[in-house]
Amino acid sequence: MATVPTILGDFYVDEQGQQDDPVVLLWPSLFTDHTMWRNQIPVLLAAGWRTLALDPPGHGQSKGIDRVFTMDECAKTVLQVLDAAHVQTPVVLLGTSWGGMVAPRVALLAPDRVRGMVLFNTTAESAALFDWARATLLTKMLAVGELDKIVDGMVISLQLAPETRRQHPEVGAELSRRYRSWNRRGLINTVRSVLVDRDSSLDALVNVQAPALLVSGKEDTILPSPHSRRILGKLPKGRHIEVAGAAHLVPLEAPETANKLILDFVADLPRKTN
Repeated sequence: MATVPTILGDFYVDEQGQQDDPVVLLWPSLFTDHTMWRNQIPVLLAAGWRTLALDPPGHGQSKGIDRVFTMDECAKTVLQVLDAAHVQTPVVLLGTSWGGMVAPRVALLAPDRVRGMVLFNTTAESAALFDWARATLLTKMLAVGELDKIVDGMVISLQLAPETRRQHPEVGAELSRRYRSWNRRGLINTVRSVLVDRDSSLDALVNVQAPALLVSGKEDTILPSPHSRRILGKLPKGRHIEVAGAAHLVPLEAPETANKLILDFVADLPRKTN
């Protein structure tokens, strides 16, 4: 599929699997692209799923747009990607952080198109005052090239658990190498949209009918487990699991655990053919 035009610019979509297989759509975290799911996609393909892994605006091969945007607009782009991929049956949505903010909005916007959701390290709330101030500062620092090394240290230390950084320094190095190759203005607009300007959808989650699995990292200081528990308190069909030894990117830091959780979840979903 490669590139899909959306209301938030052209999206790069990594599409794998057979046309008739059930579909999983994967939306990554801020500062990552579709390769964040590199440990999940082969497992899903082997289990008979077709995968659509996105580079969302300002990330990876998706340049982004010259304005800020809303989480509801992000949800609309998911439907545009599904339409472009000729997906007619309900899909499973996998989202980490930003992706986890978007997925329930898709379920609210088009409930008949969502079969289930796995939401990693996410929230349904607007930014608290301290987080808003920190994110605002980050957007300003991202604009100054001389501060790149400082910003990289901040981002990686928040995204990855200390043990991950010690045992697998290549993971953090790869993350920073990738996002430093992206369009700087597009990335800044996205960071502002997601971290500074996002609105809350928490109270609306009572209307989400799709089953959901919420997964948080025990060492996540960006969006710790209480965020997932508050989502759980609103969703009619949900459960929550906390993963030890992981911070903000559970699918990258604990891939075997994440894969088992995903496969067990999708195996338990009711079958839908239309």
